[in-house]
Amino acid sequence: MDTTTFTALCERAGRWWTIHVPQVEGLTAQVRSLDQAEIMTRQVISRALGIPPEAIRVDVLPNAPAPVAYALQARHTAWQAAEAAVQATGEALEALAREGYSFHDAATMLALSPVEIAHYGPPAAAGDVHDGPPPDSGQLQMAAG
Repeated sequence: MDTTTFTALCERAGRWWTIHVPQVEGLTAQVRSLDQAEIMTRQVISRALGIPPEAIRVDVLPNAPAPVAYALQARHTAWQAAEAAVQATGEALEALAREGYSFHDAATMLALSPVEIAHYGPPAAAGDVHDGPPPDSGQLQMAAG
């Protein structure tokens, strides 16, 4: 089912939040708590336009103080950096494994513990039974894939 995205502009009004939906003229709602804005907006839009709630996506945009906007931007930037670091580390480990680097050298080069390296793939050959942390010696082996 296709979905249509609407924006819920939320502004604090005393103990309540007033919601305006710019895509639907005159559509407003109120909620006591900001965490109710998405579902309430979806329900109001559904009734006003006669479309099923599951066909509606709502982006909630609260009018928040500048420090909140800054914190959200910083958190988003940190999340993106963490995702990039995970991808780059995986690629680096694969390259080191292809070139025959030892497990210990790969860990040292990337400042990773054996447990952190194990997160990216099996440290031992398939069929090996290993209950503890990965070995810190021997050739680095990554998952085939």
